[in-house]
Amino acid sequence: MQNFNHLYYFYIVAKLKNVTSAAKFLNTSQPSLSTQIKTLEFNLDKSLFVKKGKYLELTSDGSSIFDICSRMFDVYEELESFLNPSLSGNEKINIGVTSGISRPFTTNIVGQVLKKYKLENRPKIKLDTGINESLIERLKLKKLDFIITNHLPNEPDLKVLKSFSMPVGLVGKHDFIKQLKMQNLKTSEMILKKASSYLSLPSDPAKLRLEINHFYLKNKLKYSALFESDILASVIRAATDGIGFCIIPLPYIKKELQNHTLEVLPKMASLWKHQLYVVARNDKTKPHFINKLISELELAI
Repeated sequence: MQNFNHLYYFYIVAKLKNVTSAAKFLNTSQPSLSTQIKTLEFNLDKSLFVKKGKYLELTSDGSSIFDICSRMFDVYEELESFLNPSLSGNEKINIGVTSGISRPFTTNIVGQVLKKYKLENRPKIKLDTGINESLIERLKLKKLDFIITNHLPNEPDLKVLKSFSMPVGLVGKHDFIKQLKMQNLKTSEMILKKASSYLSLPSDPAKLRLEINHFYLKNKLKYSALFESDILASVIRAATDGIGFCIIPLPYIKKELQNHTLEVLPKMASLWKHQLYVVARNDKTKPHFINKLISELELAI
């Protein structure tokens, strides 16, 4: 009989198609995990993986064993949920959100969806923020039900349920705009040049920051960051406090625009479109909640 751990390690590597990613998830070293896989192949006298680029693909034998392991570990997870009283009660939904997306924005969207349920029927929500690669891995391993990301996934096991295009604008506090006399500038180029020394920006390598870099390079303009943060809410807060301007997807600051805390600079309503994606496994679960969330996103964007 095969070692249970060897089979589980094989199952995780097969799901992630990469030993390095699997080792991180399993909290073990890559050499140790590789040894475990080789031991399993030796005991079975079968080759389980073949290298294709940076990914591992299952052999015919590997696919057969993976199908068996999938059934085995899926049942194990169901049993664990049944035996763990903390998982009983209302439906539990785990959502991953890429760290470069506004947390208040996603929290508000989820909150609006929950209001559509009767109080006694509301699902239990867990929101996890992380880097995109980590969230993709957890989604494939069924640790997350779906993710909201600004990166287009390129994974055969996953699918984009809905994509959204958000206009990106240059915004600032009215008093700060007036202080720099920017309301008198006549062209978009003049406004961008003036604002370029007073920018509050997301830190590299955030997707939005890469888009900002590309935009300025494309328009042959230079800028300097007055304030940077890997937390998008801090970037927006810096602008609302009059520290500088921020270049931000406008749906993220709908409330600030409505109450005139921030305003979009003239001729700067849409510099480009920033994309959001709702991504799930091909065997997606929780369809009712996901559909409600997609509808709420459509209203917000």
